[in-house]
Amino acid sequence: MKSESLYQFGSFCLDTAERVLLRDGRLVPLPAKAISTLLVLVRNSKHVVEKDVLMNEVWPDEVVEESNLAQHIFMLRKALGETESCKYIETIPRRGYRFLETVTEPNALRIRSSPELDQIIGKRHTENSEAYESYLRGRFYWSKYTTAGLEEAITWFRKTIDLDPGFALAYAAIIDCYLRLATSYLPPADDPPKTTAELATLEFDDGLPRARATLALRREWDWKAAERECMRAIELKTNYPAAHQWYAAYMFARRLYEERAETNRSTSEALGNEPTPSFDAKLLDNIQSSRPTPAEEVQVFCIVAREQIEAGNYEAACAVLQRWWTLGEWPQLDHLSPHSSADLLFTVGCLAGNVVSTRQVPRGQKHAEALLNGSIALFEQVMAKKRAAEGRIELGLCYDREGLFDLARTALLAAFGELSEKDQDLKGLGVIRWASLERKSGCLQDGHRRLNEAADIVELGGPWVTGRYHLELASILKDRASLENRTEYFDGALEHYTKALYEFESVGHHRLAAIAENNYGYLLLTQGQLDAARPHLLRARRLFDGFGDKVRCAQVDETMAQLHLAAGEIELAEQVIVRSVETLDLGGEDAVLAESLRTQGVVLCKLGRYREAQRVLERAQQVSEHCDDTDGAERARVIKLEVIDQLSLELKHSEQRLLALEMDATERRVVKDLALEMRETLADSKSMLDQALGLNGSSRTSANEEKLIAILESLKEATARGLEITEQLMEHSKRR
Repeated sequence: MKSESLYQFGSFCLDTAERVLLRDGRLVPLPAKAISTLLVLVRNSKHVVEKDVLMNEVWPDEVVEESNLAQHIFMLRKALGETESCKYIETIPRRGYRFLETVTEPNALRIRSSPELDQIIGKRHTENSEAYESYLRGRFYWSKYTTAGLEEAITWFRKTIDLDPGFALAYAAIIDCYLRLATSYLPPADDPPKTTAELATLEFDDGLPRARATLALRREWDWKAAERECMRAIELKTNYPAAHQWYAAYMFARRLYEERAETNRSTSEALGNEPTPSFDAKLLDNIQSSRPTPAEEVQVFCIVAREQIEAGNYEAACAVLQRWWTLGEWPQLDHLSPHSSADLLFTVGCLAGNVVSTRQVPRGQKHAEALLNGSIALFEQVMAKKRAAEGRIELGLCYDREGLFDLARTALLAAFGELSEKDQDLKGLGVIRWASLERKSGCLQDGHRRLNEAADIVELGGPWVTGRYHLELASILKDRASLENRTEYFDGALEHYTKALYEFESVGHHRLAAIAENNYGYLLLTQGQLDAARPHLLRARRLFDGFGDKVRCAQVDETMAQLHLAAGEIELAEQVIVRSVETLDLGGEDAVLAESLRTQGVVLCKLGRYREAQRVLERAQQVSEHCDDTDGAERARVIKLEVIDQLSLELKHSEQRLLALEMDATERRVVKDLALEMRETLADSKSMLDQALGLNGSSRTSANEEKLIAILESLKEATARGLEITEQLMEHSKRR
């Protein structure tokens, strides 16, 4: 790849080889002639380009009006997001146009920075072009998401630190590699992510054109993470971690990798051949020889743990913090300042909420809530308002998992009250969490509106929040498409699930990628595309199983049960839905449990086990009401009434079979009397059904429904016996 094929300005990257414009790694749709116009302007940045020169360059063999050029300039300004205070293209009256932004070519590309942040962070990035090139190569091999790819990435990240021992992002990257390898946080080797599968057989020089957008997205993720941690350090009255702190975290991650690789001879041998002595010697010459203080250790280990939490690797985060905290216990806060104690409590609180959710630990969210409440109290004590707000956003998520939606809303409202206009990243995350609450409560339009209003805020937060935004928006559109039968919502959901999946895979968040896979499969299922849905669901199940995520496995099982139902595979549907309910019964995620119970009720109805179905659906309704999910409770009630309807229909079919038999006059008169009695019983049942509907919300409703089910089932059994006896009598009469 030639270096001159890329031009970067601000958050944009103009790729001349592919003739596309990217913004933060995402495609900006533009016509070919608009791209050509932009290219001429960018190549002549800061200089006036005459109109006739532009037109000859863009339309060399065509005769076009000047209005064509003006139209393409208008499109470019709109695509670049020009405002009165932010101009990219200047009009020079009666002459032409000038591109105002400073353009950087690839050999000078660096992650964006600012003087204020650089002063705090110091050597977060690098001015060494060779080190930066080595870092990019490491990220390329990291993006293959294979064991071999991560091992190759480690080689390049080590070389990066050899070249610049103070390059913080290189430390973070090599630590991440060791932790992913130590915990096997990788997708199945025979089923790599679709967005990166093409990288598997490529080398850096050949693969970079195809991997460019993925690398750009990951680079922005790294930048945003460093920026967030810098702001956290400022608020907690400390500095961004120095090289000796990163070195301590690096040595821990490497030792963990070595310990867990001991049983694998080939890995151990490969590790023994790594050229580490010179690497370590260079480091020791360039970093402080003293060990980090307790506060410095807590700071850098919490940063590493948060990065692993944000990537979905909860096992690695637990290992990183094991010196200070064990699940179910209060962390060791001895010799720590209030600032460091608050930081540790917040980090382990976030981690605990995620871990107990995946492992189905009874009342585990209460432990997470206690930790987060402790951090909020300390943050408020040291006047760290933004950090306290962040703690409340995570506390709201704990309440959400328990189905305590009103408490979750209260926590989010309190968080919004503490955030300023500058805190766009946390505001964006909070809005996404609020929209999720609205969706789970059945308020789809409110959730949709909140996300639409927050689109600009979310964009500023980068891939840390945009992937989650696409996932939640897709889920709301999915539900609206199902309820309102609108094709544009279905198409929108597919588009946003695709974007979410791409972003999660690009930044290595395999757990959220699996959630997107499951939801994508469910969306296809709702449209009757069973064959297309199945591979997405199976892949999601494999990923969650590999990560030991029991709750998400149960959610995929519930979706698979619906697929089996749609395919007429009722016995298979029963097997997977029983497994789903049994798993969810062990923990406290009631909203997810209610959904599985509703599906189990439908399966039991299909199997003709109406009394069981009624009991299961009654429980689903109660669990939904406990979660303040009125929509879910109503769905359970409607399904219960459909069970009664189905049983009545089967009785009518039995009556029709009786009347269709060939009988003499006496036999027909007896059967007609029986049919009349059945009709009267059905009429009584209908009256009771109407009464049940009229008592909606009354405590007597469930008792009436249960009684009605019992009557109808008894009648069905009696009718079946009568039908069998009648047929036997007729057969006996014929033999005579």
